[in-house]
Amino acid sequence: MTKAKPVVVTYQQFARGVGATDRITLEASLAWHKEYLKLDKEKQGEWKYDFVLNYVIGRLSTDEKEFTYKQAEIICNKTREKRTADEEKAVNAGGKKFAFHISRPEASDGKKPAVALPKGLVSNIVTEIIDAGLTKEQFDELIAQVKASISFGK
Repeated sequence: MTKAKPVVVTYQQFARGVGATDRITLEASLAWHKEYLKLDKEKQGEWKYDFVLNYVIGRLSTDEKEFTYKQAEIICNKTREKRTADEEKAVNAGGKKFAFHISRPEASDGKKPAVALPKGLVSNIVTEIIDAGLTKEQFDELIAQVKASISFGK
């Protein structure tokens, strides 16, 4: 690699450049995203591993030293605890870039989806509990016994 000459840009120009790069690479990765969606779970896992591995090569390579495939493989196969801070940052960033460009999971608002209950069930149970005049301790015991009495299949 050749050494680049430093270019002075403002903070705002830098941020615009980062945004433009994200837009351009997101557009360029659309074809890979579409292919990824056609893959089975095992192959999707292979694609993620390969992406992260190559991202690590790109992130940890410098003008002075090119990172090798084997070096990146060693890092990716280490446990989180065994990686250096820089290695862990590179692996984590690779996973995030994979999600942003390739897997593109649906956005989540962080809330769990509402679970529909049979109509009137909650109000009927609440009425029964109120009519029974339970104390908090009795109520807690009721809930514990109900939970222990019911099991759900897989």
